[in-house]
This record gives sequence, structure tokens and C-alpha cells, in this order.
Amino acid sequence: MIKLVQNELMKIFSKKASWIYMIIILLVCILGGVIFQKVSPAPSDNWRADTTAEIQRLEQDLANVSEEEKGWIQGQIDQQQQYLNDDINPSAISNWHFMNSMVIGIGVLVTLFSVIICSGNVAAEFSDGTIKQLLIRPHKRWAILLSKYIALVLYSLLLCLVLIVSGYLVGLILFGSGDFNAKIYEMGLTGQKEAVVGTQFFLKMLYSLPSLLIAMTIAFMLSTLFKSQALAVGIGIFVLFISSTLGGIILFLAEKYTWAKFLIFPHMDLGIYALQDTILQDITLPISLAILAVYYVIFMTVTFVFFQKRDISI
Repeated sequence: MIKLVQNELMKIFSKKASWIYMIIILLVCILGGVIFQKVSPAPSDNWRADTTAEIQRLEQDLANVSEEEKGWIQGQIDQQQQYLNDDINPSAISNWHFMNSMVIGIGVLVTLFSVIICSGNVAAEFSDGTIKQLLIRPHKRWAILLSKYIALVLYSLLLCLVLIVSGYLVGLILFGSGDFNAKIYEMGLTGQKEAVVGTQFFLKMLYSLPSLLIAMTIAFMLSTLFKSQALAVGIGIFVLFISSTLGGIILFLAEKYTWAKFLIFPHMDLGIYALQDTILQDITLPISLAILAVYYVIFMTVTFVFFQKRDISI
């Protein structure tokens, strides 16, 4: 099995696209760092005085606006007051702030590139006519398919590592090494939550892994179902981008229909658990992971059963 995995890894890295994806992640991290530096306010040593002045300005505006605007301005005042009460510098910028806000967003590229690679992996063997040469070797079909899957998982994890290292180095160069334990406020489904910036970044990365695994497993399944590489990749990318939209719609439906809670799409974004313990009122992280695990078993079963019975004639 190890030799089969090594062989599949060699196939992956023999393609220029596999290296280009890592370079793109690095370049996007650099671009994101420059943008983050431009749009972020300059750090202030007198942030308490600045925050107090901002509160006074907002309070003056409060008396001269419509009733509709008063709610929004009062929310801004409450937020600024929270910064003072909890001794949180709202203008603080460091590599950890950059990673928690910008690098996490760039993480969608890891999923996208993983889906592209997985969608075309088995389908490419049929398109190129190499599938017969692969299956005449003295190995079980399931072992060959499993080695492909393991190699793709390893490559996806490598993309995650490239993202983390690139983001950290870019942040370190542009913003310096900040306080890992700096406090921040982030908006969850139930309002603002206080968090630790460094811990928050790694929680979001950790919670993104199950979603990444599911996305690439769906793409891998599509690759075994279709002989056309272009069709498999196209459907894989479509599923990836439509999942977030469907997730939002299903979250709305789940308030009325219990069965909607058990669909896969609301659980594809586990990052919300970095800010709160539940979604959909009674759905917790273990329940979301259990639901994803059920779908994972289904996808893997379909993939391996279909590949075992598939006609390999070209």
C-alpha cells in the first residue's frame, strides 16, 4: 500500500498544476497582506483616548439621526464601550490578526484546488487511457483506489500547510510578531463574542478540515462516476460553490422543518463553532460531525462499490 501511495503522489507532483496551486496560495497571501495593510487603520498607542473620543462623537450623532439609524449607532457605541471595558485595542494589528481574518478567507483556495485535483484524478485515468495499465497490476481494485484517495488527502493537507506557513511568514514580515493571546471580538450567529486571536485562527483551521475532507470526497466520488475529466471537474466545482448558498437556504428551512437539519450543507461550514456551541438551536459540534460522518461513509461506499464493478473498457 505504501508503494502505491508513493506512486500516486509522484503522479500528482509530476503535474505542473500541483506546484502552481501552491505558488498561487503564496502569491494570494502576499496580495492579501498588502490589501490588509492598506485597509487596516494605523495602530494607535493612545487607543483608549481615541476610543473615548469616538464614543463622544457617536453620542452627538445619536441626537441628530432618524429612529432607524439610532439602533445602528447605539450598537457602535456599545461596541466601542466594550473595547474600553475589556481593555481590547481595536486598532491592534499583528500577524495573528492577519491570519485570523485574511488567511482564513484565502483557505477557500485550498478547498477549490483540492476539489479540482480530486475531481480529475480517476477520470483522468480513463481520459488518458491509462486505467487498463493501472488495473492489470497485481493489486486489488480497492487498494489502487484507496492509494489514490490517501495520496489526495496528503496533498490537500500539504496545501493547508502551505497556506499556514505562507500566511504566517507574510504576516510576520508586514505586521510583525504580535500577541498570540490578544483579545478580539468576532460576530457569530447570536452576536459578538470575545475570543483569543491566535486560538481563534487555529480553531477555524481545525474546523475547516472535516469540510475539506467531505468536499474532496465528493469530488473523488465524481471522478469515479464519470469518464470525462472535464465533466467531473465541472460538477465538482459547481457543488463546491453552490454548497454555501444551499447551506444558508437550508438553515432558514430548518426553523420549520426538522428533516432539513440532517442535510449535509448546513454542516459544511463548521467554523461557526469557533464562536458558539450550537447552530440551529440544538445542533452541536458532535452532532454536526456525526452527520458529516454518515454522509462520508455513504460517499465512500458509493465510490468503492462503483469502481469495483465498473467496466474499464475505453
